[in-house]
Amino acid sequence: MIKTVIFDMDGVIFDSETMYINDLIRFFKQHDIEIQVSDCIPLIGIDSKLYYEHAYTMWNGKIDFMTFKNMLQEYFRSLDRDYKAVVRPQIYSVLEHLSKHYKIALASSSRLYTINNALDQAGLRKYFSLIVSGEQFKESKPNPEIYLHTIKELNVNKDEAVIIEDSPKGILAANKAGIKVLALKDDKFGLDQSQADIIIDELNDIIKFIEKGS
Repeated sequence: MIKTVIFDMDGVIFDSETMYINDLIRFFKQHDIEIQVSDCIPLIGIDSKLYYEHAYTMWNGKIDFMTFKNMLQEYFRSLDRDYKAVVRPQIYSVLEHLSKHYKIALASSSRLYTINNALDQAGLRKYFSLIVSGEQFKESKPNPEIYLHTIKELNVNKDEAVIIEDSPKGILAANKAGIKVLALKDDKFGLDQSQADIIIDELNDIIKFIEKGS
């Protein structure tokens, strides 16, 4: 019996990946470097450490990595991102329903500051019993530690939890943790979601899946 639903954030609760990719493309363009959306797809679902390392591989090499990282971090800090504009509309009714019957957790590779900012803007924090960030661990997704930590904190067994993901790295983390994973269908980036237990078309399908006895 399912007792806990664990959500990834970016791409699941918020349709935010396009916003992140456009921000990165804009940063590179400011420095006279042209990159494409396809160049940015490998950054989807990875933690901040790997994010900066991968982004640096697209740089022109004229400055060292730490200088580049500091520049990009400063650029990101200067952005006034509107998470309310990219929240998936169905998430409100889905979380309202689920929170009455299950423990709800969020386990995201994003920094805790980003998670808190997004949830506060959208008014979603109240639904989550636990919020976990990838920056709490040496390795984030596809390492399963973030999900193993989450179920341990919530005191539930692996077969009592279901994970909602979208990225290949997140799906792999769930698989390695031995926890059932539903992938919210990606129709933008061609993400490989074939390793998910089920691919769902919309967030409402989470309720249908659980109530059918999973």
